[in-house]
Amino acid sequence: MKALFAKYTPEIILVVYVILFFLVKNPNSQFDRVLISDGKGYYGYLTAIFIYNDLDYSFIEDYEAKYYNHNKIKDFRQSFDGEIVNMYFPGLAFLFLPFFVIAHFLSILLGFPADGYSIIYQYALGFAAIFYLWAGLKFLQKLLLSFSFSKNHTAIILILIALGTNINYYTLKEGTMSHIYSFAVVSAFLFFVWQAATNFRLKPILLAAMLFGLILIIRPTNGLIVLLVPLIAGSRQGFIKLLKNTFSSYKVTIPVLALTGLFPFLMGLLWYLQSGHWIVYSYGEHGFDFLNPRFFKILFGFNKGWFIYTPIAFISLGGFIWLFRKNRFQFWWAFTFLLLFIYTQSSWFCWTFTSNFSNRTFIDIYPIIAILLGYFLLLIHDKVWLKKMFTIIFIFLLALNNFQFYQHYKYIFPPGEITFDIYTDSFARTVPTARVRFPEELEKSSRVFENDFENNYGWQNYGSVTDSLAYDGNFASRAGHPNDYSIGLLVDAKPLITSDFIHVVVSALVYSNLKYSGAQLIIQLENQGKITHYHPVYLHEFNRQNKWTYMEFSHEIPKAKINNNQLRVFFFNKNQNEFFLVDNLKVQVISFFEDPEGE
Repeated sequence: MKALFAKYTPEIILVVYVILFFLVKNPNSQFDRVLISDGKGYYGYLTAIFIYNDLDYSFIEDYEAKYYNHNKIKDFRQSFDGEIVNMYFPGLAFLFLPFFVIAHFLSILLGFPADGYSIIYQYALGFAAIFYLWAGLKFLQKLLLSFSFSKNHTAIILILIALGTNINYYTLKEGTMSHIYSFAVVSAFLFFVWQAATNFRLKPILLAAMLFGLILIIRPTNGLIVLLVPLIAGSRQGFIKLLKNTFSSYKVTIPVLALTGLFPFLMGLLWYLQSGHWIVYSYGEHGFDFLNPRFFKILFGFNKGWFIYTPIAFISLGGFIWLFRKNRFQFWWAFTFLLLFIYTQSSWFCWTFTSNFSNRTFIDIYPIIAILLGYFLLLIHDKVWLKKMFTIIFIFLLALNNFQFYQHYKYIFPPGEITFDIYTDSFARTVPTARVRFPEELEKSSRVFENDFENNYGWQNYGSVTDSLAYDGNFASRAGHPNDYSIGLLVDAKPLITSDFIHVVVSALVYSNLKYSGAQLIIQLENQGKITHYHPVYLHEFNRQNKWTYMEFSHEIPKAKINNNQLRVFFFNKNQNEFFLVDNLKVQVISFFEDPEGE
């Protein structure tokens, strides 16, 4: 049984992930589609070419309105020399293609909209991420066994990578981001390099060359993976032998160079079709700041720091000790690669990569982390007390990683910047807490309105005030009986606005006798009695039964909707059987110098 488990570890993990996908993902919901964020750009090549015949991507607004209905669309169009180009690299489009074709055929066959974005396409892309996870683990298993790691150690490493790192989040929740695909292609590339280095044949070196070209057009910075070729070759002599076998004969060299250039050529062709240029820098003003790397922040910062949220990666560095002792050649190449990779990623203008769970960019290089874990297990193999200690540590870290996956999945860790205070406040929570945190340096102006209900401050609906229970003082406002509405703020909105980026932040202490409150916080704009903007916030996730609970909520209001409107803020509850109270209500209208959400 143990031998079967070790042999079929990737397949067992595959089954676990399929089950988890149906538990944590709901592609039917417009707020939980599989195709999200950057993935829309990668995928956009396929729909632009095969469905809409439109490389200007003018169809974006249509599918956004139909399937996402968000206030902000994900617009991946970039202007280059007066032409429209897709700002994202096209590598993933080639990997998506088989799943896109299947989904397109099934959509036509089953009568679903064959528009590239309906539900079958969403599920197909979800399964694509799981498939490439399995493929990556399969190649990684072959690679680890090739390094003479035992079957048991290999199985342990695969489990640690698949269930002990943030690879779970970026497979299940954000499966159209590039990282799980890079992980698979890098794993395959390194395996075929090993085959070519060990027993040189044309097929593996050609496959490695083609995969390297694909790596480059998924994420060009991952081209640094070529520095791991000497590590895979095993020794200076092995590396030199591989180079000679590859470049000493034109019968090998020409096909190798041709296949290496195949995918970059296709990328250039796509750029040419969009802009008339073979080479395009599609990220506009964004780029690298190599003189100002956030080297330690990207590793140890509480704001998405890799080692903070993925400590198994930190433990893997212990493998360098074994390498330094046994093979200095491999040590220096592996160490140099990791150092340069971290430096490069930490120099990107957005070094957090707007990650939601740990720093997502490192998933691409988990094959080298797996190899280092293998060397670390060799390092402690003969030390019984260390083996026992790290067995406990690994079990704990597996549990912690999946608990934190749950926390990020439930937004207990809020999206956006994470500070030490936010991290410690969220660390042990199992339910989300409503908190709003914006960088103070971005605030241009702020206006605050407060009501503790102890006096009449001229707000609306004072008939809701009750002395039956209060958090502070003698009075609170009840919504649900006898009125559906709590006390509400009504003010002119236009004088409060001093910039293009406006957020209304509402905080209060709320009380409900129910486990899941039916109350809503309403933030709305109205003009001459007509509602011009309406935003409800449902409280059922955040209240605690029979306890006063502090809550904060924020809502961005587009400046264009302000005009001569009035801002109204209140709580609403139609359930007259619920005992729902509000105390210490605070409304803050903040104008920011720039978008605090960085979008």
